Amino acid sequence: MKAWHGIVGVLCLFLLIFLVNEFEIFGVKFWGVRKENARREVFEQTQSYVESKRIDLSRFHHEWIQAKTLEDKISIEAVIRQQFANFDEDQIKNPDLKSFLHEVMLK
Repeated sequence: MKAWHGIVGVLCLFLLIFLVNEFEIFGVKFWGVRKENARREVFEQTQSYVESKRIDLSRFHHEWIQAKTLEDKISIEAVIRQQFANFDEDQIKNPDLKSFLHEVMLK
């Protein structure tokens, strides 16, 4: 009889854990934010994200060089500062692009 109660208790515990996980009863506000933050951090370290940022920076650098007026250069720099605000400069391997990004971010 005691074995029967133990088996039922273990099954109820597994059922409770399953329901909590399935419906995220306790986790939406607390764990959900942390889960999304972790997912974002992993995404920002992927090769495709870093490569797309490098391509964007290369395009902005080319546009900045081709800009004819100071106002054009200032607006390109503002866009760069906005898009690369949370980007790790160490991810850029090209020394010219890296120094350009560093120079723009310091303005």
